[in-house]
Amino acid sequence: MFSVIIPVYNCEKTVRQVLDSVRMQTRFDLVEEIIVLNDGSTDRTGKIIEDYISGNPAMPIRYFQHKNHGVSYTRNRGIHAAKAEWIALLDGDDVWLEQKLERQAQILAEHPEICFMGAAEPLKILFKRRHGLCKMTAADICLRSCTPTPTVVFKKSAGEVLGLFDENRQFGEDIQFYQRFLLYDSYYILAEKLVRISIQKKYFGESGLSSNIVKCSKSRDKNIKELYDMGLISKPFLAAMLLFSQIKLCRRWLIWSAHRCIAMLYHP
Repeated sequence: MFSVIIPVYNCEKTVRQVLDSVRMQTRFDLVEEIIVLNDGSTDRTGKIIEDYISGNPAMPIRYFQHKNHGVSYTRNRGIHAAKAEWIALLDGDDVWLEQKLERQAQILAEHPEICFMGAAEPLKILFKRRHGLCKMTAADICLRSCTPTPTVVFKKSAGEVLGLFDENRQFGEDIQFYQRFLLYDSYYILAEKLVRISIQKKYFGESGLSSNIVKCSKSRDKNIKELYDMGLISKPFLAAMLLFSQIKLCRRWLIWSAHRCIAMLYHP
C-alpha cells in the first residue's frame, strides 16, 4: 500500500531510530518499500544506512545516493521511483509512533474519497480545538500551517499531477505542494499524535531550515498569495492574513529567542 520516502542529509545521529520507527509499525505489512535517499551526506550517514540494510535483510529498503541537490529534489526522486499507490513521507530526524500507518490506513479504507492526509495533535484553529478527521479549507490552512511532513500520506498519481515539490524553493515548498490538494477538494488532517518531530534537537528551530524564521515567514506569505491566485481565498482575506503573518512572525521570534536563551543557560 505505502512507499515510504526518507530523504537524509547528515543524519548519523538519528537515521537508525528513523528506520527502526518504520520497522516497528504495528502494520508493517502495509509497507511495500522503504526508499532511502542520501542527499550527499558528508558524515557517517551512508555507512550507517548500509550497515542497517545488511542487518535487516527482511526490510524492503531501496537505497539511493546522489550529490547534494536539496530536500525537494531528493523527495521528488524517491516519489518518481516509488511503486506503491500511496506515498508516506518521513524525514531523517523524525520518527513515527508505532500505530501511525495502521491508523491512517484505517481512515483511508473508511474514506476512499481522500487523496491527501496529514496528522496534528492538538489541532486548534482560532482557539477552537478540532477532533477526529477534519476536512480543511484554504482559510484553515492560512490560519494554521498544521501539516508536519512526516505525517503526510498521499496518492502518488494525484501528487504527480500537482507537480510534487518545487525544487527551486528552499523554504515553504512542502506547504505549497500540500495546499494544491485543495484543488482536489481533498485536504484532510487526522487530529491525533502519530509522530515525534526533530528527535535530536533541544527545541524546534534550533538548527536547519526551520531556524531561519524570517525566510520561513516570507515563504508562508508566498503560499498564501498562491491560494489567492488559485481563487481559493478573497482579496480582503489575503490582506488580513498577510497582516496576521507579520504578527505571527513577531510571536515566533520571541518564542525562538526564549528557547535559545533557555537552551544556552542549561546546555552551554
